[in-house]
Amino acid sequence: MLSKNPFTLNIMNDILNKPLYFLEDGRLNVSNIIDPDYLSFFDEYYGEYYDEIVYYEYDRPSCPNCENSMNSNGSRRAKPNKWEGIRKKQYICPVCGKTHYTNLENFIKRYSNYTRAICQKSIEYESIGYLSYQKKVEFIKLENGISLNRQTAYYHESTYGDTFITQKEENLQKLLKEMKIEPSGIYHYDEEYLFENGVKTVRLAIIDAVTNLIINDQLIYQEDFDKEFIEIFLKYSLEGLPKKILITDGHPAYPAIIERICIKQQLCIFHIIKNHHDKSFKKINKLERRIKTLETKIQENNAEIKEIREFSKGKSNILNEDEKLRKRKIKRRKKLDKQNKKFRKELREKRKELKELKSINERIENIHDHEDQKGAMRRFKTIYTQIKQFDDDTQKFLKNLDKKFDKTIEFYNNPHIPRTNNKIEGYFNITLPKIMKRKFRTRDGLIRWIRLQKIRWTERNVLTQKNMKIKTNIQKINSAS
Repeated sequence: MLSKNPFTLNIMNDILNKPLYFLEDGRLNVSNIIDPDYLSFFDEYYGEYYDEIVYYEYDRPSCPNCENSMNSNGSRRAKPNKWEGIRKKQYICPVCGKTHYTNLENFIKRYSNYTRAICQKSIEYESIGYLSYQKKVEFIKLENGISLNRQTAYYHESTYGDTFITQKEENLQKLLKEMKIEPSGIYHYDEEYLFENGVKTVRLAIIDAVTNLIINDQLIYQEDFDKEFIEIFLKYSLEGLPKKILITDGHPAYPAIIERICIKQQLCIFHIIKNHHDKSFKKINKLERRIKTLETKIQENNAEIKEIREFSKGKSNILNEDEKLRKRKIKRRKKLDKQNKKFRKELREKRKELKELKSINERIENIHDHEDQKGAMRRFKTIYTQIKQFDDDTQKFLKNLDKKFDKTIEFYNNPHIPRTNNKIEGYFNITLPKIMKRKFRTRDGLIRWIRLQKIRWTERNVLTQKNMKIKTNIQKINSAS
């Protein structure tokens, strides 16, 4: 069993020329530079050779009063992570009698029962995805063999969460500086609506379109959200940064604000087309339902007509009372034929109307699918000259698009400018999915979740990109401008 000494610790013993641990009189003496979280390792390899673990000071302590070297003087019980059979060595000053216990504050906060690593487990799990506190404590027990209750996990998050997140944020900022990942000047902006304990809240965000950097992400209550706040948010977020293009949806308040902060605007093509299609699809769906109804009625009438004809053929020599029935059947057949004629006429009209609506939608979708800016402008002008041929909703849409068409074709001037705002929509969906928008009861919990997801986004979508590729893209953007 003793031949299984940990390779890493043996190497450290040789380097430091001082043991990190040793067995003596049925006790495992462990220096205080070994994390209590690793004590399970000793139990696995040396468990049969000791009855208890005693922590001692790696460097003999000096008295804080008289600075004399302190002597060992027994030990007292300690319960890091509430494990039994662990003690801390006591030291006493031979001159003034001052006592001192082995210091483990590098690993365990004062007055805490759990190591910092265990205290941070709950917040680490949340950085990956949402878990209830019950599931978090079950994972901690499964991974570390330590039983916590839900209230303790909640307390740990509240106490250690901010420090843990702040440290990770600072480390990420250092990495970004080392990789020289900087804003490109092309940004996405949008808002997301969510609920905090039933209160409607607005989340405003700006991210870089090229590097995926999060420029700013802020929560406010809906009652404080207005045009003035949008302008303040954009000015503050973009202050001191290169400003080339801001991609937004078609909110009417944006153009004036964007003009005042001296940056160009690229309207999201997807939102523009969606604004038209939302109304158009209602008509299309209504037409498709009516066409299906007409087709069903014609089929039902044809089936009944077929039955009447078969009945009439089989009753050529019948009594007077059957003849009366046959005449009624014939009359019914003529009525059905007349109905079918009317239905078929309406069906042709509806199919023609449906075809025209789909054709208009396709033409609108293809406006910005041209290879260059001139081609897109030519397509729009061609459709606009035929505006009187379209329905009222399409005419209104084309007139509005004519006023802001130059803001929909900025992406032709630079291949790195996206034509849609899909990236920030994806950012919202990843960092705060729809299923999560009503889960949070406190502002602190919501902010903590968003901060953790921002860290995850940066690690997965910014730092994972190749440094040279990002630099090359930014250089191309700068040269194009």
